[in-house]
Amino acid sequence: FCMGFILKYSAITNMVFAIGIIVANVPEGLYATITIALTLTAKRLATQKVLVKNLEAVETLGSTTCICSDKTGTLTQNKMTVQHLWYNGTKIKALNRQKFGPNHHYEYDINDEGFKLLQDTAMTCSEAVFNLSLIHI
Repeated sequence: FCMGFILKYSAITNMVFAIGIIVANVPEGLYATITIALTLTAKRLATQKVLVKNLEAVETLGSTTCICSDKTGTLTQNKMTVQHLWYNGTKIKALNRQKFGPNHHYEYDINDEGFKLLQDTAMTCSEAVFNLSLIHI
């Protein structure tokens, strides 16, 4: 605990460490320690304008090792776009045919059986709905 101050760790980090040491010696304090740690984490998230609806979500987020998201570009362009395709054991850059046109050289072949299987799977699993009122003709 004292070494944390010498090494210039924040007071909150030192407190969480000290509580962890206490819990190691007294297992009955585990529930209180988890509650305090989750509350401190929720407060830190709140200072960064992150809405925390329940502490269980914070606990789950704390044990996360990998976050995968399919919302590429949604925050910046309000569009979901695929960046890479994975089929036939190969990662391939996915360029938009509507954007680049039919004469552009693409890394993927739309006639390949692996691509067709990937395309069929994506269409079957998609819940996307086309809103024709948004199309500007």
